[in-house]
Amino acid sequence: MGPNGVYQSGDRRNRLGRLNTYLFKKASIAIGGLVVFACCVLLLERLLRIFEVVTTSTQPASDASSMIISLLPYYLGIAVPMALMLGTIITVDRFSRSSELTAALGAGVSLTHMTKPFLAIAAILAVISILIEGWLQPLGRYQYRAVENSVKQTAFTAALREGMFTTVGSRTYFGGTDKPDAGIGPIFIYEDTYENGVRSGFRLTTANEGELIVREESGAPVLQLGDGRGYQVEDNRRLTDDIGFGGMSIAGAATIVPFRMRGNDERELTSSELFENRRGDLRTEIDRNTNNSALHLRIARTVMLFILPFIAVPFGLNYGRNPSSAGIFVGVVFLVSLQKGLEFAQSLGAAGTIPPWLGVWGIVTLLALFAAFIFHKSAFKMGQPPLTSFAQWLSHANGQVRTAWRSMRQRVRGTAEAHRA
Repeated sequence: MGPNGVYQSGDRRNRLGRLNTYLFKKASIAIGGLVVFACCVLLLERLLRIFEVVTTSTQPASDASSMIISLLPYYLGIAVPMALMLGTIITVDRFSRSSELTAALGAGVSLTHMTKPFLAIAAILAVISILIEGWLQPLGRYQYRAVENSVKQTAFTAALREGMFTTVGSRTYFGGTDKPDAGIGPIFIYEDTYENGVRSGFRLTTANEGELIVREESGAPVLQLGDGRGYQVEDNRRLTDDIGFGGMSIAGAATIVPFRMRGNDERELTSSELFENRRGDLRTEIDRNTNNSALHLRIARTVMLFILPFIAVPFGLNYGRNPSSAGIFVGVVFLVSLQKGLEFAQSLGAAGTIPPWLGVWGIVTLLALFAAFIFHKSAFKMGQPPLTSFAQWLSHANGQVRTAWRSMRQRVRGTAEAHRA
């Protein structure tokens, strides 16, 4: 500060720098917490399905963990724009309610300058979003499907259910549950036999009791049978073998069919692979419009992060003695509507109804125009914040509708009384 009590240029730069740092820290904490919270909430919806799938696995904890980790990039892609929008609204709202915003504006700090920290966070999140949506999401989606496919091929764990016949490969199992201490029995196994690739008969195995164990080395399930008999039938009528046994083991894991190669779905392709296939000549199983629509959607979601702060900052503004709390609610509704609009535009492009780029970038263009309008009105024009003005307009419109309704009712009533007279 100079001798006359006026801020020198260096003092002014430091003051504004400190304000930006302060807003950056506050917004980073809010946005980071919202990302974690949103991922946890979104994962809860899928956990029940994951637990249902891994109940038939021989390694449920490992398979469930692998599936959850594979899903994280998908839910991060949803959580990042939501956290950026809501975190910015919450930070600006708190800044307004504590009168810090009024003090900053009174000191000559513009709203445009106070938006810079949120743009810096948006730039960081954009880089993260490119990595998540461009590479981690496709690979995670494929890994999730591969683990789910492997778990569903587990033999005995899926087959030996209470009082049910279940077919796994060429075998049909039935396991009773009458034995104590989680024992299995009686047991019935039917298996087709083949010779030179042609079915030649079937084999029947029965046992009074059995026990399901898992090999420590491979994790493969093994069914140990006790006190049973085996029958071999050829040509569906001739009994060739009839053997009794006191103990026998049957490997439970069916032959695991390797999961298909990655790339059968455009959502499993990385952004670089989608770009290379933009002409549809490298992966003929994926339609060209579908490929390009997915590519445009990923790019648009990244660009959208730079636009959201110019909408979230006006949504969080609060002036006057009666601050509004509608910013968070409006922000959530706005983001959900935007997400559904982008998905609908992508589906139109994938179906070939419109060019793949038109729907997605048309919505982004409208979003940018709306952001420019609402931010310009908040930063360069005097008046109430946008949401406050909108609430006042709704209240005024509601009053006009009520007045018109009462007037119409009075006219109808007067007309009816005149007819009666």
